[in-house]
Amino acid sequence: MSPLELSLAAAALLIGLTGAWSPCGFSMVETIGLAGDEGRRWTTVAACATFAPGAILGGVVTFGLLALLGEATHGAGARIAYLIAAGIAVAAAVAEARGARIVPQIRRQLPEGWRWTMPLPLAAGLYGILLGLGFTTFVLSFGVWALAGISVALGDPTAGVVIGATFGVGRAIPVVAVAPLVDRPLGNRCIELMAERPSIYRLFRLGDAVTLGLVAVALTSTASATAARTEVPHGADPSAAGKALAFQRADRAAFLRYGGHTYNLPGRDPAVGGPYVAVISGGDQVNILSRFTRQPLASVETPGAVAVAISREWLAYLAIRHGRYLLRARRITDPAHPGHVKGIASLPSPNQLGHPSIDGSSVFYTVSKRRRNSIKRHNLRSGKEGTVVRSHTVQLLNPSAQRKHLLYMRVSRGSEPPLAIRPRRLHQTLMIKRRGRGGAGHRIYRRGRRGTLWTTALAGRHALVTVLGHGGPRIISTHR
Repeated sequence: MSPLELSLAAAALLIGLTGAWSPCGFSMVETIGLAGDEGRRWTTVAACATFAPGAILGGVVTFGLLALLGEATHGAGARIAYLIAAGIAVAAAVAEARGARIVPQIRRQLPEGWRWTMPLPLAAGLYGILLGLGFTTFVLSFGVWALAGISVALGDPTAGVVIGATFGVGRAIPVVAVAPLVDRPLGNRCIELMAERPSIYRLFRLGDAVTLGLVAVALTSTASATAARTEVPHGADPSAAGKALAFQRADRAAFLRYGGHTYNLPGRDPAVGGPYVAVISGGDQVNILSRFTRQPLASVETPGAVAVAISREWLAYLAIRHGRYLLRARRITDPAHPGHVKGIASLPSPNQLGHPSIDGSSVFYTVSKRRRNSIKRHNLRSGKEGTVVRSHTVQLLNPSAQRKHLLYMRVSRGSEPPLAIRPRRLHQTLMIKRRGRGGAGHRIYRRGRRGTLWTTALAGRHALVTVLGHGGPRIISTHR
């Protein structure tokens, strides 16, 4: 999870806990706890087991749908959206810190008849859903309204699910913890403290204010981090190493920017790595040059090459021959005498292999099939392979590796518009993750309404990506 998602989760959890001081929270503890005699102890346990998932489901439904509403209305990933969400968090934090009266207030309570007409576990599950929905009963914190506004402002379904799930957990914890003990001294003491010590509720509201303040800080930081700037106005296909940046223009002329100067390169589809720059010449060979002097060092036979990557020891290239995608590598410890061709992967069309990225002796590339997409890693020394990220629902494209991090693109389709009057909109997200850890990583940039994201590169603390759109391609950078 990203720092923003962690802060949202912490705030939602505490705001959910604050809701235990509502009339519905008290009644829920007593309703489930009334089954707590020795003869019906398991009924209480079963009711708690259904109440908790119900609360989580209710929270996910409320805040997930609000996030989807924001996504459908204005999209996601815009800097202004983060700033608006930060403003909402600050306003709610101030109100909570001052202990202001909750306005507007919802005075609806849980349907009492359910516990008499349904089995208690079923009724408890339904009660959990209503409490998790947040706005179907008393609201005990401005944080609930703030989380709703933040979900809409961000328009990020993932953030909406995180908020909803942790809010539901917060609503469930007091009930699940106290209800089984309500007929015992410890349970009675908990109820007395909650009912007779308003200062505890006040303390929780102050906690809400603190966590909302942290959310505001995280939102502001994210807004600054996602503020992209143009690195190359008419460039595409970046490749970076140290302070060197290789790219090509729309006419596929290759360039190297280094030391404050931009140099022409003799070829196309350039890549930079270690002390070298590589460019494809024709379609059957790759020229290797010094990235410091641009002097030719060697030419390597690479039949059918369409993309290349290079490091201090290895040259990897993607070729298309006879309807097959071929990923190959050659050792270039001595560029003038490259090693034998080493096969990495082969795949027949219409399946596809993506262009390679090299970090040390590890090659990263995408495998795109009809029902499965993945990013693979191949160790050129040991021959070991592994899957870094996989998905059956979204495309994974254009990986770039640098030390412990991997940058890549996730592409998914939005919901079908009414009457299908236009094609579904692509959602393109620039993701980064630490190698060796599970999960998809976290988002650092999302495409707005204009432009299509394409090839990527990592350069120090910045992520580079090609944006295709009106006026030709351009390379932008954003803090990672």
